[in-house]
Amino acid sequence: MWKAALAGAVALATIGSFSLSPGFGVSPAAAQEVVVTEGQIARLHAALHLTSAQERHWSPVAATLRRLGHQQQQYRVASNDSGFVAAKSRVAGYAVTAVTMQRLRSLAQPLIAALTEEQKEAGRSALASMGVSF
Repeated sequence: MWKAALAGAVALATIGSFSLSPGFGVSPAAAQEVVVTEGQIARLHAALHLTSAQERHWSPVAATLRRLGHQQQQYRVASNDSGFVAAKSRVAGYAVTAVTMQRLRSLAQPLIAALTEEQKEAGRSALASMGVSF
């Protein structure tokens, strides 16, 4: 029980400090409100208008976003019940989300560095639709 609570606290602290670059981040309250779907990923990709040189950085980011969406779905279904098992599932979901978000942060750095200011602004708009605040 204590381990689960500690993992949840660490996850929330990690998510609260998550940022892709200056100006990008996920607020702690919105951490589980971020919805990642294939449609959202496609919308972000389309909004960025990546060049062929930038496109090579997109694949790992998209794969991690898909993994995050899949994990969210698993924990959303598992936490539909009430009681200890559901609470434990939610805490596990926070921890897994935090780890995946940190991985996303690392994988997104080369892509973000290669974007123009116009692409970054378009990306911010698309990310806002997924619940990412900046």
